[in-house]
Amino acid sequence: MTNTTTHLTRLRTRLLSAAYANADFWTQRSALLTDQALAALADRDPAAAEDLAHRQTDPDFLNDTRVLGAAIQAGIDTSHWEERRDKIRDYARETDWLNTGTDPDTEAKRLWASLYDHYPAIAQALAAFLTGLPPTWNEDLFTRTYLFPAPNGPAKPQLPGPETAPYDEQSWEDCPACAEAQDSCRFHKGVNAGMGYQADLIKTLLSDHQAIEYVQQRHCELEARAAQSATTDTNTSTTQ
Repeated sequence: MTNTTTHLTRLRTRLLSAAYANADFWTQRSALLTDQALAALADRDPAAAEDLAHRQTDPDFLNDTRVLGAAIQAGIDTSHWEERRDKIRDYARETDWLNTGTDPDTEAKRLWASLYDHYPAIAQALAAFLTGLPPTWNEDLFTRTYLFPAPNGPAKPQLPGPETAPYDEQSWEDCPACAEAQDSCRFHKGVNAGMGYQADLIKTLLSDHQAIEYVQQRHCELEARAAQSATTDTNTSTTQ
């Protein structure tokens, strides 16, 4: 059976579905405006719109010559573009440029130097913020606070557990995002962190006597409160 769907229809379907389903507001807006521009072109020159859609759905390699040629044809000054692109790449490298085995100290120095060179005011504010951290900053930020602190010990704020998505998702073996990142994507990292967090809680409840006593005491309190509430409801029904 021959597929008679035009390239223009396929492209507009993708744009409108992105405008409807994407979670990012600016992606939604850009997709809708692009679709409107494409529809306007189709009304004026259907052949040109179909050709444009065909090149979009079957793209060839994009190079600087094509981009700069189109900009010059449109009368746009591109003399500062190369310098601007170099600065952007120096400051915010793409994820795949950064080796996963990069030494943290080396990368920290690079990030600080880049921030200092491009945004000195932010670098100054960051330095002041870091200077003002308490002596326990390492424990507060990078270790998990014990769930049940000792009764006579210092009170510590309880850190929230890792967040995992409340829906089912395909396994990491078939996840395009994991394949693109060549690592676990953010969703699956959250799933793994959440599973580890839950496992730690279960181990604590099975092995820590203080945690067991706390849970049993809390369970008794909830049962007593439920029984009291049921008694109150019964008495209220009897008096009516």
